Amino acid sequence: MGAEQDTSPTPVVAGLLVGVGLAGAGWFAIGPDHVVYAVIVQGGFLFMALLIGPSLVDVARSRYQVRSLEPRIYKLLGAEAFRRTLDLVGWNRVIKNMRQTENEEPGTSGFRRGTEQSETGHLLGLAATGLLVLLAVVTSHPVGALQILLVGAILHIYPIMIQRLVRFRLTHGPTRSNHLER
Repeated sequence: MGAEQDTSPTPVVAGLLVGVGLAGAGWFAIGPDHVVYAVIVQGGFLFMALLIGPSLVDVARSRYQVRSLEPRIYKLLGAEAFRRTLDLVGWNRVIKNMRQTENEEPGTSGFRRGTEQSETGHLLGLAATGLLVLLAVVTSHPVGALQILLVGAILHIYPIMIQRLVRFRLTHGPTRSNHLER
């Protein structure tokens, strides 16, 4: 059948406590206008997303379908260059090994599910980022809002685009543009 998924509320609660806890504690300890706060809070949101994302992956399955126009848009926005950079620094190898260890599903179906889990987690991180940016703006911290937004965009939007590019390649096979890139 495949890997059993943890449906207990413990990872969700732990993820929320870490994400919200770091955001709140950092706000008062460091202040939202400090770039260190933006980095720390995004680290907390990444951890939160890692814990919560897999439990929500089966919600709204149609969201994971990648339309044929999307890869072109993502490439124009630099997602392919960002993916190559992650390849150069070895990050993608770490993620691939982690997915192979966690997933008992064979071949591409397990890898595809991993991209869905990652995308879901990063969407949660992006939503949390949006709420925190809004809070920073409302409380008159525009510099902090901008820093949180920029770090969040790099850590969430680009990974979402990369997951969708990978899933498109898995479901549609090599395209003419893929052959031209190599």
